[in-house]
Amino acid sequence: MRLSVLIVNYNVKAFLDQCLRSVRSASRGLDVEVVVVDNASTDGSEAWITAKFPEVRWIASPTNLGFGRANNLALREATGDIVLYLNPDTVLPEDNLRTALAYLEAHPEVGSLGCRMLDGTGAYLPESKRALPTPTVALYRLLGMSTLAPRSPRFARYYLGHLPEDQNAEVDVHCGAWMMVRKPILDQLGGFDEAFFMYGEDIDLSYRIQQAGWQNHYLATSPIIHYKGESTKHATWKYVKTFHEAMDIFARKHFAGQAASFSALIRLGIYAKASASMLQRWAVLLLPLLIELALGLFLAESITSYWERSHRYVEGGAYPDAYRQVVLPAYAVVWFAVYYVLGSARGPLRRWFTGGVLATLSLLVGYALLPVEWRFSRALVLLSSLLFAAASLCSRAVRMVLELNERGLLRQGTANLGRPGTPVPPEKQPHDYDLPWGGQTLAALSTFQPAVLAMHPGPSLSYGECIQLMQALHGQGIRFRTVYPEWSLGSDDRRTASDAQISEIDKPSVRRVRRATHALLALAFLALAPFLAWSPKGRFLLSHAMPVLRGSRAWVGYAGDGHGLRPLPPGVVPHVPPSGVADWDRAADQRYANRWHVDLDVYALLRRRPMP
Repeated sequence: MRLSVLIVNYNVKAFLDQCLRSVRSASRGLDVEVVVVDNASTDGSEAWITAKFPEVRWIASPTNLGFGRANNLALREATGDIVLYLNPDTVLPEDNLRTALAYLEAHPEVGSLGCRMLDGTGAYLPESKRALPTPTVALYRLLGMSTLAPRSPRFARYYLGHLPEDQNAEVDVHCGAWMMVRKPILDQLGGFDEAFFMYGEDIDLSYRIQQAGWQNHYLATSPIIHYKGESTKHATWKYVKTFHEAMDIFARKHFAGQAASFSALIRLGIYAKASASMLQRWAVLLLPLLIELALGLFLAESITSYWERSHRYVEGGAYPDAYRQVVLPAYAVVWFAVYYVLGSARGPLRRWFTGGVLATLSLLVGYALLPVEWRFSRALVLLSSLLFAAASLCSRAVRMVLELNERGLLRQGTANLGRPGTPVPPEKQPHDYDLPWGGQTLAALSTFQPAVLAMHPGPSLSYGECIQLMQALHGQGIRFRTVYPEWSLGSDDRRTASDAQISEIDKPSVRRVRRATHALLALAFLALAPFLAWSPKGRFLLSHAMPVLRGSRAWVGYAGDGHGLRPLPPGVVPHVPPSGVADWDRAADQRYANRWHVDLDVYALLRRRPMP
């Protein structure tokens, strides 16, 4: 049987590259064609993929068609007897396609197959098998009843929790991330219903296949990796709106008599679940901030009392009540707001330092703009900022200990299984991890960060072995990365998928932070003009402060020509000294765009010489 693999791509070049590598490995000895429809990506996917995978038939759409329409476009080009709808953020083991095709050949009553999926930690993804989302089934799931009774045939029916995840079974609904269908069925049904832009089209197609008299089966024997997973979408109101619209379409189409009640139940359930998810998400973000804010205010109040007694009002007196009731809390809110917006609460310690410096500069600039009667003490601004930074550092230390404990590092150490080309350390033998392979495979593994296991797919490590490894080590606090010369990919859990394929500079939120940081530095330099004017470097910074403030220039720019990257305003200094070799400078610019953080620009501005 000839197999057509259909993939829809949208700005996931690195994930698509990995997916196609695994498809190529799984296609050996089979008659397979691959069709990719690109939904107007802007990340250079077409040039990269067509050069690396000449066997792929690439269809470039000038607009984003959505999932269903793009797959139907690919379906019209497909020539196979069997069609596999595949997401670009998946990885197939070498036996996946052969196993699935053999299953279809042995079960002529089966019209479509779904597949067992694992997330980036090796954990089972429950959306691999699902029941038809009737009003009650969907409501039980959206209200969290399936979590309370995960094996109940009634309350956990949405994900068919009563069916073992490691056994093949008949199901109702497949996930569109991996869905194999007989081509004549798709020709008869017309593929996906294009009324669904995103979400719900796989449910609709699965149901129509059943209505046409075919069975849908779940294939458990050759699991794949699906990095992002379904739950990545649940914590946003955009998901709530789009999913509800999809379920409304499904209800009107298949449950016309119950459409109103179905819609009302779905609306109730989806908003309840989304609200709970968002509250949990915001609690994770806000709780550390509130604790740091309270601790910082306590310390700042203490230093204010000391400063009153020892320096400002030695002979008696105190700052006005407005200072403690209004000004000091405002200092704390502004300092921590800048600190968190810059992303300094996470990451290397230098980010804490850079974020603290910029937050303090924000306070000093704001202090200089206040009316004279509200400027109580510049020394207290600096002292309070130091104590705010101390509070944030304490919070970082506590979170670090908690995270290390959660990952199991405080109990079991780091899994270091050897670097490529080096022998396996004697204290870490294969049997310590219940792995089915020996030293040759382990030589293709390494840890390049604490508790991160890097897997190097290649001659000595297959994709199937990578997946088995993730399953074997799941739950031991280890994060996994598949490593290639150009990038590494992974997903620590279903809520935090890797963004390695998206440059930081391409993210709107990052661009806003970058622009605001540069404007803040310009204001700070202007406020410090009387001091900076005494040095050549200070005069140089002052001469460019106004162009940067207007946005016609940036403090830091590319070292090369920025070819293929998002354009940036001309930089006052480069992020690294230009080498004079165009390819090297472009590679450096790519790393800068991929990994941008505010500390890169701050240190570049402090260390680099002006651009010629």
